[in-house]
Amino acid sequence: MPFTIEAFAEIARVTLTKRGQKNDGIKDVQAFLTRFGYLDKGSYKSGELDAETSEALTKYQKLHGIPSTGDFDISTRSQITTHRCGVPDMKSGVAFSTTCKWDKLEITYAFDAGTSQVGGAAEFQAVRDAFRTWQSVMSLSCKEVGINSNPDVRIGWRPARDADHSMVGGVLAHADFPPGCSVVTDDLPKPVHFDDTEHAWRIGAVSGAFDIETVALHELGHILGLAHSDVSGTVMWPSISTNSTNRSLTTDDISGARDLYGARHPVPMTLRHGRYTIRQKSNGRFMDAYTSGNDFSAVTRPAQNNSTQRWILSPVGGVYTVQQRSNGRFMDAHETSNDYSVVTRTAQNNDTQRWVFLHLGCNVYTVQQLSNGRFMDAHTSSNDYSAVTRTAQNNDTQHWIINPAGTSTFTIQQRSNGRFLDAHESSNDYSVVTRTAQNNNTQRWVLTPVGGVYTIQQEDNGRFLDAHEVSSEDYSTVTRTAQGNATQRWVLRDLGDSNFTIQQLSNFRFLDAHTSSNDYSVVTRTAQNNNTQRWLINPV
Repeated sequence: MPFTIEAFAEIARVTLTKRGQKNDGIKDVQAFLTRFGYLDKGSYKSGELDAETSEALTKYQKLHGIPSTGDFDISTRSQITTHRCGVPDMKSGVAFSTTCKWDKLEITYAFDAGTSQVGGAAEFQAVRDAFRTWQSVMSLSCKEVGINSNPDVRIGWRPARDADHSMVGGVLAHADFPPGCSVVTDDLPKPVHFDDTEHAWRIGAVSGAFDIETVALHELGHILGLAHSDVSGTVMWPSISTNSTNRSLTTDDISGARDLYGARHPVPMTLRHGRYTIRQKSNGRFMDAYTSGNDFSAVTRPAQNNSTQRWILSPVGGVYTVQQRSNGRFMDAHETSNDYSVVTRTAQNNDTQRWVFLHLGCNVYTVQQLSNGRFMDAHTSSNDYSAVTRTAQNNDTQHWIINPAGTSTFTIQQRSNGRFLDAHESSNDYSVVTRTAQNNNTQRWVLTPVGGVYTIQQEDNGRFLDAHEVSSEDYSTVTRTAQGNATQRWVLRDLGDSNFTIQQLSNFRFLDAHTSSNDYSVVTRTAQNNNTQRWLINPV
């Protein structure tokens, strides 16, 4: 395992220097200030703390929250000699802004070379988790693809003397900004490179080593378009310590991401992205899965206390009731006749009035009736622009723009023509239609969460929970590689006290398990309303 070098060791040996003094060691300080954007090449007297160098030091001191003396003093030397990100803090002495962003709804990423310093592919999973943390607070989607699929971002471990951006010294890793404000390359893919020769890497807080997810979270902030923050303790603070973790976004980090891409609307419900155990309430056995043979079947087993029983839950949408602000009636839909028309009705307390919002990127969603899985759509000219439910069309008539309009209140706008969801308030069977903007409460809808939609991924091998959909396979649950469809999306409904039902979105069958025979196989079944279909989900 590579040891972690002393950060910027040459600067640690430079003696303290005041403005106007000459000191040969100041050449190393000037090289540092030039490297990270505070000082322009050729603008200063080499080996002298001249006015230009002093001004650059003052900018560095201000950004890092230490006394702005302009001198090379103890506090400055201590801060400079910490391990840090390789992305410059400034450009020609001017702090970066957060005005550059990706001009699409989804970016793709791929992995190339990993590191031998951690077991298996744990380094890649740590980066995936960092992507999901950012994605949970903003509207840009991030999708993993194969290395030969022309990704937007390419991630890997490199020698410190990285050809595209040197990491020699005290630099842990480097990334780049989105196209249009690059500092490394104007071309795609954008790099996220970790130094694999001068720094030790681990998962979690380990003495003398760095937590991969912590560093990845910071570097991915740059990929999104965020500059270094001057707020200590934020993810985007430029320095990172050994034997520590910082995997939670602060208000400052979240505000930066949302300034660029907006918030996810609505916010995913109940359970945040993270690692959980899933335990059948009826017998207390933990959900597990074969990691190679037996079709990667999911089963329940006694506690193993390992990653085969740890599941990564990632929110991809939410389940809501949708209530018209003007009269309090709930959105519902005919399920057979009347062209499956969408209407508003008084509370029915059933799945005809529960709607699945799946996030497509930015603030665009599909809206799907939970009772039958049909998608909300609307006529685009005739039939009074009536809203209906239809089978999947995979076009913008079924894509809806959700924008906040108050506490828990949103407008719902059809992407294909920009008209807003509205409803008759007495006549015409309270039909839901789309209309041009009215700027009143008939077009404002209260979304109340009643569940969340998640992917469920086994930590041990990264495969996703899925299930056969035919009786010949006993509707058995398995783990599979990512399919990106509703067989791998699960509706979780919170029953209280960590109890949940888990329902496959593709066919609405509930997760259940044999209680003795068949190796305690996990299957999906129709609703039984008992503890075989109730699962205790707890964070680990």
